[in-house]
Amino acid sequence: MQLDLFIIPELSTVMPVLVPVLFALLTAVLSELVLFLKKQVPRGLPDVIAIIGFAFTFLYTFLLALEVWPNGVSTWTFGNTAGSPLAVVLAADMFSVMLMGLFSFMGLVVAIYSVGYMKEDSRLPQYYVLLLIMVAGMNGVVISGDLFTLFLFYETMGLSSFILVAFKRNWEGIEAAIKYLMMSAIGSTLILYSSSFLYGLTGTLNLGAMSLALQSSPENPMIPILIALLIAGFGVKGAIVPFAAWLADAHPAAPSGISAMLSGVVIKVGVYGIIRVNTLLFSMVSQYFNWPLLIGIFALVTMTAGNLWALTQKDLKRMLAYSSIAQIGFILFAFGTATEFGYQSGAFYIVSHALTKGLLFLCAGAFLHSIGSRNLDDLEGIGKKMPIAGAFFAIGILSLMGMPPMAGFYAKFLILAAGAEIGLVNGYYMAFTLIAIVNAIIGLGYYLRMLTTVWFKPVSEASEKAHRSHPAIIFGMFVLGVALLVIGVFPGPIYSVTEAAGSALYNFSDFVLQILSAGTP
Repeated sequence: MQLDLFIIPELSTVMPVLVPVLFALLTAVLSELVLFLKKQVPRGLPDVIAIIGFAFTFLYTFLLALEVWPNGVSTWTFGNTAGSPLAVVLAADMFSVMLMGLFSFMGLVVAIYSVGYMKEDSRLPQYYVLLLIMVAGMNGVVISGDLFTLFLFYETMGLSSFILVAFKRNWEGIEAAIKYLMMSAIGSTLILYSSSFLYGLTGTLNLGAMSLALQSSPENPMIPILIALLIAGFGVKGAIVPFAAWLADAHPAAPSGISAMLSGVVIKVGVYGIIRVNTLLFSMVSQYFNWPLLIGIFALVTMTAGNLWALTQKDLKRMLAYSSIAQIGFILFAFGTATEFGYQSGAFYIVSHALTKGLLFLCAGAFLHSIGSRNLDDLEGIGKKMPIAGAFFAIGILSLMGMPPMAGFYAKFLILAAGAEIGLVNGYYMAFTLIAIVNAIIGLGYYLRMLTTVWFKPVSEASEKAHRSHPAIIFGMFVLGVALLVIGVFPGPIYSVTEAAGSALYNFSDFVLQILSAGTP
């Protein structure tokens, strides 16, 4: 398939960012035009535009993957990167492409799901505009080749997600959004502060040039401080303990489709920032500072705290939110190994968790949409009244538990194998692996509680009122549920993509050279 049959070849890298922005503008303009002419926007217009927009975004990401897979890195620049610190550099390797495909796919599924879930809302144009802009911001973050561009896209993603958390305009949503905004602002300030120090040390914002400059002087006494600032800054969005206080409030308060995006992909952007920037800029093995060890410690604290918090919850969405914190700990654990296999395993876990937690939040939304409650006592036996949603919920829980033949089984097995592998060399990581296994067992406690509540408890009074979900809601759950089963039975195709993605992230020399030379006369 020829890429230039669909787009201008020079714009192939930027299309996954440009397309959702254009469709967001189209949604806003057409909706306002219809309002001006007919005084009422047709119910399906914003839905159709958004779904088409996400479909094209996913298509262009796939086409970009066809270009990147054989060539390694695809770049796009605006301005003279050698002469201006504000020049824009976008660079996509396989890790970037994998994440953009995941973001776009989840956006498409959530847009379809929202046709049913948001059908009674009168502000659909605003909802879809924000959703499209949020995905555009996430796509922009993962292909940013300089800190200036990365920060702009990061803030775009953050502001749109903040508004979506408060979209229902009730007190719970507004309170959660304010907490989210305040913590995100602190995180962004730390990123901006560390970026200014990095610019002062290296004289550039280009990540390639910055990488070469810092790798040539790895014992600079500022480096530990900069690593700490970057981990804390990106750690807020990545929901890493102790920076995750916003997440348990934001996830339950947001519309369930947005909860699926927040848990499935938005927090992965924070993890991306931590791993990409540290991998590019700072030596993995240094006598002066061992940042992978710090990541491993954060991983253990995050997974343990998330599991313990989840055990005490009675609100389904809050329980799933705390579970997301624990799963971020497992993802960090994989990257903390500082091995190529660990990076590959971490990439696979990102995909598996995004699909799994996205499915579970969509199922939780179906339950909430039906009976108006998230309380586990009210949800007792609801699987018997809503067997389709209940079946997909069971698939998600089994995947989260790591049960075969679900995708989650391979995800957990691979990262624990990566931890054991490096543990044979570094004894402390074998201890880390044992702690991770204990956390996997602890998680079974509340996973089984959710599954038992939905399927094996007597039907509660609230669940007796449950009704069948809208076909669009069912279809959204169906897509993710089938994806988990297919990956579980045939993991090879997806693992080959995540393997290439993890290797691209670990062996970053081509990425550095491409963004260093991009736009240089």
